[in-house]
Parts: sequence; structure tokens; C-alpha cells
Amino acid sequence: MNRLFVFIWVFCYSAYLYSDQISLKADYQTVSAHFDSINTQSSFKFENNDVVMSKINTYLSNNKRLLSKMLSLSEYYFPIFETYLDKYDLPFELKFLAVVESSLNPRAKSQSGARGLWQFMYPTGKSYNLNVTSYIDERLDPYKSTDAACRYFIKLYDIFGDWNLVLAAYNGGPGYIQRLLLKTGYDNYWDLRPMLRSETKNYVPKFLAITYLMTYHDNYNIYPDTSKIITSDSDTLTLDFQITTKTLSEITCLSSEIIQNYNPSYKDNIFPANSVISLPKASVDDFIYNYEYYRDFSSKVKNKEILIDETRVVYSVVSGDYLGKIAKRYNVKIYQLQKWNNLKSTKLNIGDKLVMYVANSVLSDIDNVEPSNTSYIVQKGDTLWDIARMYSGVSVSKIKKLNNLSNNNLKPGSKLLIPKV
Repeated sequence: MNRLFVFIWVFCYSAYLYSDQISLKADYQTVSAHFDSINTQSSFKFENNDVVMSKINTYLSNNKRLLSKMLSLSEYYFPIFETYLDKYDLPFELKFLAVVESSLNPRAKSQSGARGLWQFMYPTGKSYNLNVTSYIDERLDPYKSTDAACRYFIKLYDIFGDWNLVLAAYNGGPGYIQRLLLKTGYDNYWDLRPMLRSETKNYVPKFLAITYLMTYHDNYNIYPDTSKIITSDSDTLTLDFQITTKTLSEITCLSSEIIQNYNPSYKDNIFPANSVISLPKASVDDFIYNYEYYRDFSSKVKNKEILIDETRVVYSVVSGDYLGKIAKRYNVKIYQLQKWNNLKSTKLNIGDKLVMYVANSVLSDIDNVEPSNTSYIVQKGDTLWDIARMYSGVSVSKIKKLNNLSNNNLKPGSKLLIPKV
């Protein structure tokens, strides 16, 4: 009897642990009823059909974890979106479009070059006053990009007067949709859909599926991921000096990821002088209190008086070396090698000493060389450089270190071990 009880308990507990992996299938009638409920409160027309049902059930089968993450992120971003949608008197359901566009990643970048939560291309962003410079890309700014997206929605609705066509135009471009409407004589998305490109054809059904599942997620045991990436408890700080993300991370004890999440519009991990940055309120209060010290600390890091996660290395030039080769090996820039060593030209002599500041992770990778299952028999005329180029990620220095070579001379017929990448 006790064994039977234990078996039943283990079975039930296992079912509980793995219940979130079981995909629930949406019911057509239930979805239609929920859409009817949404329609009573929205100027959108939410219409259910087999295409929409297919998208909903695909998400339930394959993307429950993604939906959970989006629900978590929405707790931060949706209040921002709703503020601007309310300002411009737009349907709140448009907030779900950013989920479709970027999965609520403010630093998202498409293959075509669209950027940010709302995936603005450079020309469109520029026409809505989203500034892009060497340091800042305002397409990545949640507030400014959302304001621009709302103004773009208004323009598209003035053209089409139908929210489904607005969505299609947002994806495919207003000119493309206008031409098809004129060509076919249709006046709605669903009649036009068979003529659309594949991406635009699936865009509105995907939007409807996302809206439904993020609204009725608890019906399918989908809940926000508790490990939030960002929080809303933030404040701003204006800097009168330049600072890198790495230095700011050291000062504030915040990870680079958290700093970037609070400040997605800044590029290349650099905050130039006069930047207005966002951080958790406690970090801002601490920064203001220690402002002079932190400015001095940042200056010393810039001048290499203080090193963060890097080591000063003195390198001795050997035969075959040149600046580009050395820079690549140690993951630094050629101009940095020239600056650190006051070099007036790129010419090097054997035995020259070069000072460089190398990331500890790079040094660790160089020092920890392990053999792979591959070996190479040296042929007449082979050089270490030629051999290294045969294997992706393998360098001359790693081959030499692994095979205890003191110079670059090779003997035909000898066997070389190839490092593991």
C-alpha cells in the first residue's frame, strides 16, 4: 500500500513539474468570444478565422517561454506606450505592435537596418525627428520612438481609415498597400491579404494572436517571468564628462546589461559629456553624492592609471609581426597601439617592446590553449601563418604555444597539434 501511495505521489508531482511544457490548444469558439469582448472596448475590429487560430496555436506550442518573457517586459514598457497612445487618442491595443516588431527589445536590429522597439528605418525615423549620431540613436529611446510611432500611426490612419490596413502599411509600407488597393478595388485587409507579400500577409494575424494571448495568457498557464530585466524605479542624471559603460558599471556596481537596458539609445558603450542617463534611483543618489570622486575615477581609467578588467602587457616584437597582426591577436585597435607607444609610423623592428592594455578575458583565452582532435603534417614551403589560416579561430601564437615552438621555423614532415577553438 505504501509503495502504491509513493508511486501515485511521484506521478502527480512529476505531472505538476512538467505541466508548463504541455501545450494547451486554443478553442475557436472561446477565442471568438474573447475577441467579441475586446471589440466592445476597442476601435479595432478583432476578427477570428483559421489563419488567426493557426498563429495562436503555434505560439502556444512553440513560444510559451517567449510570451512569458514578453509579459514581464510589458510591465515596464506598456505604461510608457499607453501614456503616448492616450496623449494622441489612439487605441491602446497598438501597444502589442511593439511585441510583434521587436519582442520588446529596445536594441533590436533587423537585417534591413530597422532599429528599436518600433523598428524604424533610418529615413522614417529621421522624418519623425529621431536623431542618430555617432553616440546616440534615438530610434532606441523608448519614449522618443514611441512618440514618433504614435505620430506615424495617425498619418497612416488618415490615409487608410482602417486599423488592419494601418498595420499592413506599417509593415509593408503605405505606398505598397495603396497601390494594391487601387489595383484590386478592395477596401479591407482580409480581401487584400491573398495578394500581399508573405511577411505582410502574416503580420496582422500575428498581431491578433499576440494581442489575444497577452490579454488572456492566464487561460493557458502563461505568466510573467519573475526574473525581470528592468524595473521602473529610475531617475535621470546629467554628466559633464565622458564615461564608458564599463567604468559606469564599476562605479555603480550595476551590470553592463542593466545599464544598457536603462539607456538603450546610447551606442558603442560610451556616454559622451552632457549625456542624460537613466539609472535606478538609489544609484543616481549615490552618484550625485560622490560626483567629484567618480569624475576623477573616470579620468584615471581613461588615462590607464586605473585598469578595469584588463592587464598592462609588454610585448616583444618577433619576426613576421606587424601592428595589424598584434592588434588582432590581443583584440585591440591599431590606433591604440600607436597611441600607447607614441608610434609615429607602423614600422616595427624585431625586439621592439610594445605596451598594451588587454582585456583579461582575451589573455585568459590566449593562455588556455587546449589540443583538438586534429593534427597537421608540415609540408615543404608551409608557414605558421598559412597553417593558422586553414583553421577558423586558430592563431599562430596558439599553435606555437601548444607545440612548444620557440620560433617560426618549421621542418617538413613534422606533426603539429591544432588548438581547440
